[in-house]
Amino acid sequence: MRDYVMQVIDATAENISSMLQDIRALRHTEIDYINGFLLRRARAHGIAVPENTRLFEMVKRKESEYERIGTGLPRPW
Repeated sequence: MRDYVMQVIDATAENISSMLQDIRALRHTEIDYINGFLLRRARAHGIAVPENTRLFEMVKRKESEYERIGTGLPRPW
């Protein structure tokens, strides 16, 4: 198993996550669907998830920075 994990790490070391690609292209990310779901479930069960909350807030803050730049064109979302 360890060898397999190391192979995957080596094979994907240069990959760029879709969320980072979205941020770089000034697009909305899938953070609401991925991390937002987790935050809602944790809240419903009274579980604190500070790292996930912080990550969610950081990505949303980044998205809001380029929303302010804007082009004046209607947004597709």
